[in-house]
Amino acid sequence: MNKGLICPKSYKPLLDVKQTEVAIKLIKDNFESILSEELRLRRVTAPIFVLRGTGINDDLTGVERPVSFK
Repeated sequence: MNKGLICPKSYKPLLDVKQTEVAIKLIKDNFESILSEELRLRRVTAPIFVLRGTGINDDLTGVERPVSFK
């Protein structure tokens, strides 16, 4: 057990590890869905590849080199 975690000796979890992971995922997905609906947000996927010269693939600090594909 974690030293910072205080847990009664008689504690028995209601869910096993897999069920806990599924429950956490469900809660996260539900939270994201409700929050985005309330704030009227829409998920947008960024492009994987961008065309050279569009300015999307910019070296903003002047240190990074733009990604290129050969």
